[in-house]
Amino acid sequence: MSGYCVGILARCFNIWSHYLISLVVGMIVAQLESLGNCFVRKHQTIAKITRKHVIPKSINDGVTMLLPFFPIFGYLAFCNAGMKREDQMGYVRQHHSEYLSQYSNLSNFVIYEPNFWLYFVIWFGFFGGIFTGFVFTFTTVDMFKMLGKSRRKISVTNFKRHRSTVKSLLAQFAASSLLLVPLFCFTLVVMGEFEHSQMMINIILAVFSLRSSVNALVLIVTTPSFRKFILRKASSNNFVIATVAISMSRNSFQ
Repeated sequence: MSGYCVGILARCFNIWSHYLISLVVGMIVAQLESLGNCFVRKHQTIAKITRKHVIPKSINDGVTMLLPFFPIFGYLAFCNAGMKREDQMGYVRQHHSEYLSQYSNLSNFVIYEPNFWLYFVIWFGFFGGIFTGFVFTFTTVDMFKMLGKSRRKISVTNFKRHRSTVKSLLAQFAASSLLLVPLFCFTLVVMGEFEHSQMMINIILAVFSLRSSVNALVLIVTTPSFRKFILRKASSNNFVIATVAISMSRNSFQ
């Protein structure tokens, strides 16, 4: 498995692609972890209303303190999964000499050979994804149950606000599938050594890159405060554009 980066950090600052890819891995862990933490915090907010399934403060604080270490651990573990930079050209020359001229034109690339750390990161991501999915599922089902029971205990406004937040979190979880599914397919293609795997990888990476745009759209559609802000900005911009257009048309007739 081999790859290279084309961003500013790789081309202008010559930061090794392996470190940049490891950083992406750590950021993915941080994003899923943060989303899971949002689910748990919202779950506990509703749990305190119904006084059921409340996590003790000591356990909650202890887990919260541990959260920053998992992205760092994912980054450091993946850093150990790559081949040493000075050994890469020798590896290409020995095992894939037909690609030597093409690799010679790349100044910043990385090669991954199956080793303990690579398999460890794959299994870490696999079991971490299962655990995160369990947290999402359990907290979501329990939140809807508690909301149904607490409907008479809270005002209509608070009930609608809590329900809207839960739906927004669910939408964010659905959007996170653009993180998990492409990574899962990427691992299958790499491990399976399928024919035309390069074309498959290009498609997977294209789908993966849609994550930020889809996430922004989901936030706007499912979160009233974001939606109102965007619509207000859009209407004000349209007003400014219309005013400028009228002013220009008047000047053209004078």
